[in-house]
Amino acid sequence: MRIRRYGSTGAAVLAVSLLAACSSGTTESGSGSDGGAAADGPLAEVVADVEAASQAQDSFEVPSEPVDVSGWEGKTVYYVPITAQISVFQVYGEKIGEALGTVGADLQICDGGSNPSQISGCIDQAVGASAAAIITDNVPYGMAANALDGARAAGIPVLIANQIPDPAFPADDSLAYVQGPATEMITSVADWIVADSDGEATIVLQKVTDNPSTIAWAEAAEQQIDERCPDCTVVVNEVSASNFPLIPSSTSSAILANPDTRYVLAEFEHFVQPTLGGVQQTPNATQIKIVSSAATLSGLQMLADGGQLHADAGQNFAFQGWATADALFRLVAGQEIPEYDYSFRLFTQDNVDDLDLSDEGQASGSWYGQTEFADEFAALWGRG
Repeated sequence: MRIRRYGSTGAAVLAVSLLAACSSGTTESGSGSDGGAAADGPLAEVVADVEAASQAQDSFEVPSEPVDVSGWEGKTVYYVPITAQISVFQVYGEKIGEALGTVGADLQICDGGSNPSQISGCIDQAVGASAAAIITDNVPYGMAANALDGARAAGIPVLIANQIPDPAFPADDSLAYVQGPATEMITSVADWIVADSDGEATIVLQKVTDNPSTIAWAEAAEQQIDERCPDCTVVVNEVSASNFPLIPSSTSSAILANPDTRYVLAEFEHFVQPTLGGVQQTPNATQIKIVSSAATLSGLQMLADGGQLHADAGQNFAFQGWATADALFRLVAGQEIPEYDYSFRLFTQDNVDDLDLSDEGQASGSWYGQTEFADEFAALWGRG
């Protein structure tokens, strides 16, 4: 695989995962290896993996060890997403709230506003309200370290969702992490490109550099393509949230410098639209396919319309909401938090027609398979 890199022109203002943006740059380096990914064996394996990732699941595994939830009646948990303006975060918060409601607890949502000061303010508000716990979502610990340290010092446990654990702030009896399937989602999208291109493609990868998790996820896609597509070229366009308005020009510049580009991998669906604007500024726009991860209803509707978005991997936030509540109960009870069956699905123009593409369909979790997991969690907590 050959790699060409475009560097960021400025430091990131925000550390976000679903609110990322392109920045300009001209630095370039390359490395490559010879080989043929199109050999029947390796490429057939990629195709099989894509097919498997595209299927709904028949079941989702729920932990078997009970947890004591007797002390949660009347308690309030604060949920602080990086932003409450994206639909999947709204679904996640709704499902956490439903799960907490089964044990008599309430959920208070405080919008982080994609702003470190506002996020810290939400955490301070939770401390002032004597919250039973705080759940942050897509917020790196270091983004609000002083506020989170203060919450834990006040005896309020913290659960960080959808971030890779920060070794500078390791999990303990007051802090836990639930990661979600972000790595699996973006590598499945990378696999789709390899399969769709028959193992030979030039790909612009919009790599979000705003925090260690977004960097790691993009690098996982790079590694996947490196291992499974030696005849592919990846153009790494480093991006940051501080330069969101530059997405169209940054994207078109990367493509114009690499006129054989046929795929653009937008790390997160949130910036597919401005990425599309950049693609449309190039002479070969109609030949370029866009793929992404962190699918929402709008992305799946784009797939169904048959436009330039061809693949979009999504996370089952309905299941994860209930699993997150279970993890919180176990953190407070001093129990070990298990590895949850966080599911994802690779959506393409070929498998969205039978889905309920509505707000209700997104909230139900039916896009990903069966939805009986809520009853199973409730029964585990003695509320079935």
